Amino acid sequence: MLKLVHGILNAISWGILLPMGAVTARYLRHVQALGPTWFYVHSGIQLSAFFLGTVGFAIGIRMGAMSPGVTYGLHRKLGFAAFCLGALQTLALLFRPKTTHKFRKYWKSYHHFVGYSCVVLGVVNVFQGFEVMGEGRSYAKLGYCLCLSTLVGICIALEVNSWVIFCRKSKEEKMRREGLISGSDKGSGIHSGTHSGIHG
Repeated sequence: MLKLVHGILNAISWGILLPMGAVTARYLRHVQALGPTWFYVHSGIQLSAFFLGTVGFAIGIRMGAMSPGVTYGLHRKLGFAAFCLGALQTLALLFRPKTTHKFRKYWKSYHHFVGYSCVVLGVVNVFQGFEVMGEGRSYAKLGYCLCLSTLVGICIALEVNSWVIFCRKSKEEKMRREGLISGSDKGSGIHSGTHSGIHG
């Protein structure tokens, strides 16, 4: 029973919610109509993921203590690494500089690197967990793969859309500088807040 709860909690937290939180930050932040809402959505998802992941991690530690003769080296190491990165990422919120602070760019670089590393480790360890549980060819793994594939598909669509809008705006700016179109046409037909997913 503990193994099942451990697997479900970690698959949902590290394997689904954490990537979803990263997606919201990368793409929703550029939608001007949302204002700061994207930040609260992103933070809420990530904190929920870390809370559930912490419970799942604690259950895994308990299971390890109850089964001293059973070792899953890679799964255990990946779990510890993901949890430590998740903890560092959560603590970093306490030291988040203001947008005008000179150290803000360094904090953002750290936040992005640690965040994406945590997502990758979490997803990899979910697949490793399926193997440990003997569910390598199960419907549970298939369901998870479908969820993950859907999320990846959404990311690809949003990324392509961001590039199309960004390139279109760049072309208009170039034409405007060359005097081919007037300044009154600026932003026509383009949502000014949805580009630059490439800069997230």
